[in-house]
Amino acid sequence: MKEKTGIILRYGFAAALIIIGLLFNHYGFGTEDFVFGSVGNYLVYIGFIILLISLVRQISGKKKKKTDERMEFVAAKASRITMVFIIIGAFAVMILDGIQKITMPYYQFASLSVCAIILVYMISYYVLLRRY
Repeated sequence: MKEKTGIILRYGFAAALIIIGLLFNHYGFGTEDFVFGSVGNYLVYIGFIILLISLVRQISGKKKKKTDERMEFVAAKASRITMVFIIIGAFAVMILDGIQKITMPYYQFASLSVCAIILVYMISYYVLLRRY
């Protein structure tokens, strides 16, 4: 029952993103000052990616993941390291912005920040996994 609910939620989320993206495109929301197309196009694209991933997972058959206490411990430690990185990084950005104005567009800054956070988490997770 739990697996069936997850599948329904994934397909529903993908369908909602596609519908919202199509509505944004139809009414012209998010087209001004957006360098790479429109917000609606990205919502449709992400909706189709989620739909494709859900289909592949359902067709290939989901394997039961084995997690132990060590993996949970390493994940918690990696999350702490990532949170410290976010706090120190935000402080550094505030200081640098005070010295010299950051003229990078918000969407680019946010996407680079998310990539950096994911990268820090992955690196810290795999380094800690070798250590513990």
